[in-house]
Amino acid sequence: MKIVLHPSVDEDLLQQVQNTAPDAEVVMADRDNVVEAVADAEIIFGSFSAEMVNAAPNLKWIQSTSAGMDKALIPEVADSDIIICNASGVHAVQVAEHAWALTTALARGLNVSFRHQLDHAWKRPPLTDLLGATILIVGFGGIGQYYARLAQGYEARLIALDIQGGNKPDYVEAIWDMDRLDEALQIADVVFIAVPNTPETEKLINPRTLGLMKNTAFLVNTARGPIVDEAAVTEALKTGEIAGAGLDVFEKEPLSPDSPLWDMENAIVTPHAAGGSPNRHNRTIAFFCQNLKRYMAGEPLFNEVDKSLGYPKRERRVS
Repeated sequence: MKIVLHPSVDEDLLQQVQNTAPDAEVVMADRDNVVEAVADAEIIFGSFSAEMVNAAPNLKWIQSTSAGMDKALIPEVADSDIIICNASGVHAVQVAEHAWALTTALARGLNVSFRHQLDHAWKRPPLTDLLGATILIVGFGGIGQYYARLAQGYEARLIALDIQGGNKPDYVEAIWDMDRLDEALQIADVVFIAVPNTPETEKLINPRTLGLMKNTAFLVNTARGPIVDEAAVTEALKTGEIAGAGLDVFEKEPLSPDSPLWDMENAIVTPHAAGGSPNRHNRTIAFFCQNLKRYMAGEPLFNEVDKSLGYPKRERRVS
């Protein structure tokens, strides 16, 4: 069995994989030699392309390091018997922390205060607090669940929406089906987007759904840009239809220098950075090794993507 890690990882992480599968050939490959390296590979960990998949006739399993599969389910994978697993839940800690930081920054007006600081201006920004706020979590996978754990300390009313339901923690009031989105948007003080980007979620937040939100509500998106209609949210921020937005992802990245979002006081823009952490590679390799043990034992893999859905079914999600 040959395992290709692409791109290369630190030697200690390579050794973790080798220790997990001592009889396997484990190699690291970079852009210049990866096509040659995967020619006889059974497993790819990390990034991949159509060229790589076509060059690997023995390929059986891809372990992606990304949670979102919107760009990963290329025809060469989607129309094949190759198993693909995502990293949903593996990056939950840092993504949820980033999302919660955006949430609290908006509530406490830190984005406005930072602008005033640059102008040496002693001005108070618009302020609110989150104690007892109604927080809507759209998508209750690993990221949504960890965000809820962070929010519970604020005694907030937590309502989650998820197409697959799931086990409800005591501190979450309810998990509703996605068909109650309109109802939920009307009562939410914060709307946090944590769903995968699929045809069903494309522009889920649009002029109509933004119009249902309170004009005091905040929108936070660390999932994928196309889930939010960027022009519509820009207009909603401009007119005061919503109070603010914390956006880490955009329809086209990088965000155009001409985007009005850069200059809006009630918007926080971060550069698709929520998943970043010096601990990221350690966590993804640890998860891969856990799944690798299951693969070698012939057991079902965690986070195996249902290709018809574009994400793992609930029973396959890693918690």
